[in-house]
Amino acid sequence: QGHRCAIIATARAGDVIVHAAPAQPTEGAGLVVLSVAAAPQVPPAEVLAVGYDLSASAADDTELPGSRSLFDLPLGAAPLWTVREERARTRARDGREERHHAVLPCWSARNEHDLSAPTLGFPAASAVLAKTLALPVRAFEARQTAVARFDRYGFEAAAVTGMFGVTSLPPEGLVRTAELRFGHPYAVLAVATDSRADGGTGPWHGVPVFSAWVAEPEELTET
Repeated sequence: QGHRCAIIATARAGDVIVHAAPAQPTEGAGLVVLSVAAAPQVPPAEVLAVGYDLSASAADDTELPGSRSLFDLPLGAAPLWTVREERARTRARDGREERHHAVLPCWSARNEHDLSAPTLGFPAASAVLAKTLALPVRAFEARQTAVARFDRYGFEAAAVTGMFGVTSLPPEGLVRTAELRFGHPYAVLAVATDSRADGGTGPWHGVPVFSAWVAEPEELTET
């Protein structure tokens, strides 16, 4: 529910495939897990940079900038996707409908960061705190550990029940479907969302809070 997929033209990495999946929000705050894959020869830093460029649009649930129409792409297999065409019933006004599916592996990531560098401000904060408490700084260490996992259940499991009624069948049109394949190393980012009841957003809205380079898939566990 709410997943978005696109093939996007970028200046940094050429055509990339994108998948954005929302996590269950908590009191307006939540996460969007953004996956970006480019051609294998594109450096990881450039693919991650594309993800950062797309963060705001991913958080706002708007159309991802640079999205390419499937009707502008050739049919058949490409390195990152496959496009097929068929006659089917569609509610598109012009009779041409676009659909996207994505295939992603399960993954987990763990990052550890040493925050003791003077440029990050933690040593200065420690010195100020020690002075306030009139205590000497005998030793100082600051570290951050971040862990994430992504699988078919997402970051948080949820159940959605829906009901709909059909009053009439839509006319037949032309449908193009793209299957996006995240079949080699790619970038992932967790982007914070914080939509307020008054229509505004919080200060963390659209800020990437976790990023990783997924190089090894994992088997899905049942627990």
